[in-house]
Amino acid sequence: MSVAVKSQTTTKATKATKATKVVVEQVKQLVEVRAEIARLEKLKATLTTEIESVFGVNKETKTSEFDTLTHNAIEFARIDLRVRKGVDTEKLATEFPEAYEACFDPEFTKYFQIVSLYK
Repeated sequence: MSVAVKSQTTTKATKATKATKVVVEQVKQLVEVRAEIARLEKLKATLTTEIESVFGVNKETKTSEFDTLTHNAIEFARIDLRVRKGVDTEKLATEFPEAYEACFDPEFTKYFQIVSLYK
């Protein structure tokens, strides 16, 4: 749903615009959704830890004692080790500081975040 708004500037360093009640409600709903996502992420972490313990996962050695879970002789879950390529930025900064400085971008990830001013 898009809502047309007329832009206006305040005397402060920020620019403000008027919004409709619909937009106010959308911001409130966004705050609630973020809270629900945070709750679900915590639940996901707890469940993952509990299930990984059944698999016998050792996070230090990146191994697991078992790779499949069964119940009543039926396989219902499997654990796979996934690998993601990346750069160890701490090692790069320590061992190759010139290269790190040459490649460092303080604004590498830049994005907008909607912040509710209601508490």
